[in-house]
Amino acid sequence: MNKKELIQKVAIRSGMSQADVEKALNHIIDTVRDSLHKEEPVTLVGFGTFRVQEHAARQGYNPSTGQKMLIPAKKIVKFKPGKALEIK
Repeated sequence: MNKKELIQKVAIRSGMSQADVEKALNHIIDTVRDSLHKEEPVTLVGFGTFRVQEHAARQGYNPSTGQKMLIPAKKIVKFKPGKALEIK
């Protein structure tokens, strides 16, 4: 499912217009992004938790040349699903 399909399904279920659902979804995404940029975890009870995790710099290699290279440290977003997302 892509964003457009999600908006359509939420609009049908909620009785809201697609424009209102899209506006709300965009605000939710922006708010989650802002919190993660501040490295604050975002927990949606029953759905899951988004958090920032730091990966340390490490040694890697260029697959085309085989030459060693340093892969710099970076921060990534991790998601841990909640119980409501368990697939049975």
